[in-house]
Formats: sequence, C-alpha cells, structure tokens
Amino acid sequence: MFFDIVQNDKLDNNSYSSSFYKVKLNEELLNKYQDMIKVSNNIYIDGYLNSYLKDNQNIYYIFPKEIKLLDKNYKLENNDIPMIDYDTDGVMIWHGVRCESEPLSEEEQKEMADLLSAYQ
Repeated sequence: MFFDIVQNDKLDNNSYSSSFYKVKLNEELLNKYQDMIKVSNNIYIDGYLNSYLKDNQNIYYIFPKEIKLLDKNYKLENNDIPMIDYDTDGVMIWHGVRCESEPLSEEEQKEMADLLSAYQ
C-alpha cells in the first residue's frame, strides 16, 4: 500500500515550500501503524528515501523503518525528538542540542597557528 504525505518547510518570507512523498507500507507495517495513518495526523518517519522518474517528473517514495505520531506542536511524545530539527530562529538542532559555533580559546588559537605555521 502507498499513501501520500506532504512536508511543509517554512521559508524566510513566512511562506511555505511543500514537498510530496509516497510512503510504501507492506502488510506488516500497515497493521502496526494503521492507527497513526489518518488524514491530517502529523507523523515522523524514519526510513529510506528512494525516487524514480515518471513522465519527466521525479517521484519520491519512502520505505519506513519506524513511524511516530507528533503532537500539535510537531514534537514527538515522551520527549523523544527527531535527530535533526530547526529551532524557531532557524538554528539547526542535533539530538536536542543547538548547533552553534563557539569561538576558540587563546590556547586553542595558538595551537592552531603553530600547526599551520609550516604551511605559511
């Protein structure tokens, strides 16, 4: 069985870009996730992305390994979070930790300068 999903990505100007995917479920997965797969449910899918070309158009489909139900705030239950997410200010979140650069200490800067001095 295939079903279609849409992923809406928020753009800079408060508009959205939509991507459409087909999800392929075998009978075992269909029985396991039948309560989650309903119109307008927000779900998180961990799986394999594949594609093929049909009538000069790319068709994307997903073979899911696991499907989880999201709450109304697009968060997973039990404080379980997707591996990659984005905070409201656009900073990437990896396993719940914001990915922000930290400046090097003076000791680290000196060590880096010493390492690179051979190439100057």
